[in-house]
Amino acid sequence: MKKTSHSSGTYFAHHYTIDGHSAAIYALTRSSDHIYSSSGDKYVVRWDINNGSQDSFAIKLEKPSYAIHFIEESNTLIVGGSDGRLNLFDVISKKEIRCFTQHRNAIFSIEKNLDRNHIYVGDQEGYLSIWDNKTWELQMMIHLNCGKIRAMFYSSSEKLLFVGKQNGEISIFETEYYNELKTFKANDNGVSSLLFCEKRKLLASGGNDARIRIYNLNGEQLKSIPAHHYTIYSLLAMNDDVSISASRDRSIKVWKGFYEKVIQKIDHKSQGHNFSVNTLIKINEHSFSSGGDDTKIIVFREN
Repeated sequence: MKKTSHSSGTYFAHHYTIDGHSAAIYALTRSSDHIYSSSGDKYVVRWDINNGSQDSFAIKLEKPSYAIHFIEESNTLIVGGSDGRLNLFDVISKKEIRCFTQHRNAIFSIEKNLDRNHIYVGDQEGYLSIWDNKTWELQMMIHLNCGKIRAMFYSSSEKLLFVGKQNGEISIFETEYYNELKTFKANDNGVSSLLFCEKRKLLASGGNDARIRIYNLNGEQLKSIPAHHYTIYSLLAMNDDVSISASRDRSIKVWKGFYEKVIQKIDHKSQGHNFSVNTLIKINEHSFSSGGDDTKIIVFREN
C-alpha cells in the first residue's frame, strides 16, 4: 500500500460504479477481462473489468440466481438458480450447454476445486452436490440436513473443503473420498461466509451474529470479533496483509492482516453502498468489487 494512503486512512477509493441492474445484486464472479453479475431482476450480465461498460453477453432467467461461478479454463459460466436449476453457459458462443435439475431447491453457493476438477454446489435444503467439471457427471450428492449451505471454501494447500451451514456449524471434508473429518459449532444463527488463510492455516467465518470468528484446523475458536452490526455476507483476502468483510449493515470493512484490526470503513458517505452489501470479489492485487441491494456494483481501487 502507498504510504500516503496510510496517513489518511483511505486504503481503497471508489473507482467506478455499474448501475445497469434494476434489482439487488446477489452474486459476482470474474474472468480475466470481465465481471459477471446476477440480480433479482433475473438477469446475468457481463461487464468490462476495466471501465464497467456492458457488452453483448446477457442471460434472462426464469428465476433469479443467488450463486454464479466462472471457470476460466473452459470459458464456462455456472449459474445456480433459485429454482434449483444448475445451468452451464459457454461464454464464447453465448449459449447454454447443459442444464441439471438434481437440486430441487434454491442454490446458494458454488465452489471449485481445480486440483480434482470438481465443482461443489450447496442448496437451501442442505444438499451438497459434487460434479466433475470436465464431463459434468454427478459424482455424489450428500444431504447434510443443516438448512441452507450459504458458504463453501476449498483449500488447495490442505486439500480440504469447508462448508458453512445455516444451523451454525462448519464441516470439514477431505476431498479424495469426501469423508467428513470434523464438524463444530461456529456462528450463532448461521454461517454466511467463509475464508481460509493458506499461509496462516486459519479459517474465518462470518455469520448472522455479525461476528467474524477465527479457527484453527482442529476447529478450536481463537477469536470472536464483533465485526459488523448485521449479517456478514462476504469475506475476501486481497493479500497476506489485507482482508475485507461486507455486511447487511451497508458497510465494507478493510482489515489489517487476517481480520486483526479495521483500517478502513467504506459506507455510503465514502461512495459505498446505501443498502445491504451482499457479495465481494477480488479483481486483482489492487482492486475489488462489491454488489448490493441498492442494485449497484462498485469497484474500489487501491488509493
